[in-house]
Amino acid sequence: MSRDGGMRPVHLVGLFLWRGGLLLAGAAVLFEAVRFLLRFFDLPFALCLGLGLALAGLGLVLISLIWENIADSRRQGKEEE
Repeated sequence: MSRDGGMRPVHLVGLFLWRGGLLLAGAAVLFEAVRFLLRFFDLPFALCLGLGLALAGLGLVLISLIWENIADSRRQGKEEE
């Protein structure tokens, strides 16, 4: 930590890279899960790939919205105390 209580720039970059890697891994897991579920349907490869990407992206957006809602609730709870 720097003297003013904030993060050093190199720590901030590390945090961004770590969170980015976590999001990338989550997207890969969601994509593979959707492709596994779509295997049961007889769809062309391009359609299966497109649906996998679209549904994985939708999953990330929903997770992000839930995450932000939880963070906002925590912040609001701390302000009320």
